[in-house]
Amino acid sequence: MDAHEKGYKSKELSEIFNIRINSVNRIINQKKRTGSCELKTHNNRRKPIITETDLKNIFELIDEQRDITINEIIEKLSLKAVNETVRKAAAKMGYVYKKKSLYASEREHPRCN
Repeated sequence: MDAHEKGYKSKELSEIFNIRINSVNRIINQKKRTGSCELKTHNNRRKPIITETDLKNIFELIDEQRDITINEIIEKLSLKAVNETVRKAAAKMGYVYKKKSLYASEREHPRCN
């Protein structure tokens, strides 16, 4: 924005660069604040709740005990992730989440006639 420092008005700069006046003013204010008018790269993503170490530990737990439940993994590793997050992590590693179905003898409710 050297042109602004040389006396060009915001409106003239917007016409020269074919951008809106608001954009010119934002860039000028950014230059005043930070000393740079480079474009911002947005790196505001959330940090993953399950770290690489957690993934490694999940992998080891599943290999040791193939019928371990998601809740048991969360409990044993003291993860702060919810059930679905851990399930997705296991699925990315190639494991299939399988619900245990109860056999007729294990069901609590009798069948309706």
